[in-house]
Amino acid sequence: MDITTFLVSSIHDMKNSLSVMTAYMQSALLELPVDAASHSMTYQALYEAQRVNHNMIQLLALYKIHGDMYPFDPVEVELAIFQSEIIARIQPLVAAKGIALEVVMDEIERNWYFDYELIAALVTQSLHNAVKYTHDRVRLSMLVVDEQLEIRVDDNGEGFPPLMLAQSFPAPQGINGNTGSTGLGLYFAARAAKLHRNRSRTGSTRIENGGTLGGGSFILHLP
Repeated sequence: MDITTFLVSSIHDMKNSLSVMTAYMQSALLELPVDAASHSMTYQALYEAQRVNHNMIQLLALYKIHGDMYPFDPVEVELAIFQSEIIARIQPLVAAKGIALEVVMDEIERNWYFDYELIAALVTQSLHNAVKYTHDRVRLSMLVVDEQLEIRVDDNGEGFPPLMLAQSFPAPQGINGNTGSTGLGLYFAARAAKLHRNRSRTGSTRIENGGTLGGGSFILHLP
């Protein structure tokens, strides 16, 4: 076994262990009184565990994408069901922090074609970031705009630093000394979006400040 295969196998094993840990911490949060000192510590531990777990999922996916090994599998997805699953993933953190989560969808039922696991991973990660940096409100919207599916995550926090807005992380970055960010999440989101194509259109992502809640906004377009 070469070192790359060993590292990938190890990351996969650690990811599975973290998934078990986060499930236990989610259960613990539901049983702890909100005003208990251990509640805030358990919340922070859950957030960090889920953040590391998301990073490992992204690293594994990027490894496969770069090696042309990723089993890209666009399927027809019922958006209402997709939305419900995403909300279920983020709900423990939202409830623990007392965040108001707003959800907006088209009034008519819609289906869309995309790789379920890829898009679920990047939307969930974006919501986790919004929950961390918002003041008290996060909004998830899924609307068809200009014949593309637009998924937006907005918050009412301080917004993205100017340096992040300028870079947009189109390529892998080291740790930024000013922001402390590696840009992994944004780079993963951009690569995952670009795998989705329909005729002459390609999926895309962007970040901006302002948006519907006045803070940071992550926007994903899927053709």
